[in-house]
Parts: sequence; structure tokens; C-alpha cells
Amino acid sequence: MAGHSPQTQAKNTVAALIREARAAGWVRARFEIRPDGSVTVEANMIDQEGGDDFLESELRMGR
Repeated sequence: MAGHSPQTQAKNTVAALIREARAAGWVRARFEIRPDGSVTVEANMIDQEGGDDFLESELRMGR
């Protein structure tokens, strides 16, 4: 990767990580590489059901 910008290197790295995560069977993978060099990885083997903290029965309108 000689001669590539840091942004291009980061994008290529993340693309490779996502490709490998999918090949390994991970359902969800999120990678964040910040300009300061720090990295955040969030990955799950199961798909989390919606993040809502309320029930359908609590969605009544007009009452």
C-alpha cells in the first residue's frame, strides 16, 4: 500500500475486515478507524431484534 493516503489505507483495511467477518459468519460488523489511529469494532454473531424499549400495545393514539 505504499504511496496510498491514510484514508485509502483505512478504507482498504476496513473493507478487508468486513469481508473476513462475513466469511466467518458474523451477522453484524461495524468498524471505525479514527484519524488519531484509534479503532472501534462492534460485531455480533446474532441479529439483535429492534432497539425499541416499548411494546406495540403502548402505541395507541387518541387516548
